Amino acid sequence: MRRVVYYRGPTAEVTNERFVHHTADGQAVYAISEIRDVTTETLDGPWWRARRPRGYRLRAWHRGVLVVIYEHPDHRVFNMVCRALVRALENHPEISF
Repeated sequence: MRRVVYYRGPTAEVTNERFVHHTADGQAVYAISEIRDVTTETLDGPWWRARRPRGYRLRAWHRGVLVVIYEHPDHRVFNMVCRALVRALENHPEISF
C-alpha cells in the first residue's frame, strides 16, 4: 500500500500509517492502526479570558493507554489535524467503527 499524506504541517503529520506530533522536545509517533476512541477537549484559559479558550487537545487510546496525542492553540489548525486523523482512521482497513 502506498503512503498517503492527509496533513503535513510544522506541528503534525498525518498519513495512512502514522500520526506524528512535532514538539520542541522532539516528536511523538502513533501508529494509525493502534489509535482508538479519539476525543477532543477545549482547554480553559485564565478566568479573565473566559470567552477565549487556551487551546485544544486530542486524546486517544494507543496501545491500551489513554494519551494526549496532540494539542494546539489555534482552532483552525487543530480542526485540520482532526479532520486528517478522521480520514486516516476511516480509510484504514484494519479499523472498524
